[in-house]
Amino acid sequence: MELLVAMAVFASLLTISSGVFIRSLRTQRVIVALIAANSNAGLAMEQIMREIRTGSGFATNQSSLTFTNAKGQTVTYRWNNAPTVLAIERSTDGINFQKITANNVKVYNLRFELFNGSPADPYPMRVTLVLQIGATNIISDNPVVNIQTTVSARTLE
Repeated sequence: MELLVAMAVFASLLTISSGVFIRSLRTQRVIVALIAANSNAGLAMEQIMREIRTGSGFATNQSSLTFTNAKGQTVTYRWNNAPTVLAIERSTDGINFQKITANNVKVYNLRFELFNGSPADPYPMRVTLVLQIGATNIISDNPVVNIQTTVSARTLE
């Protein structure tokens, strides 16, 4: 009888500890996937911000931003919200868009907001990027990361 009680206690402790271990492994996978997606989205945002700093002639329709870069090219950044894509794309001709986010990043939302004040405003054009991302290889819950930054152009318009 004592042996049966001891085995039952051991089995229940083993079940609880293995459940905790499996859950911690799943959580660790989700965290690693989100960190990788956040890092890749940060690189894409840095590329956009670098070009905005030297750009001029900004126009937006919330999910896309068009402007002239330092090389004189008309650049468009947009959010492709097709369910199979969910990415940030870039084009220099307005037709052929290339994805700039990595394959492990799902972009759930991208918004561009322009702030330029009045003609008497001595400050340069400011662009706020609002981004919501997730990771492609997460099976459960689908957590998201919200990122927002503001960048100002170096040239006055």
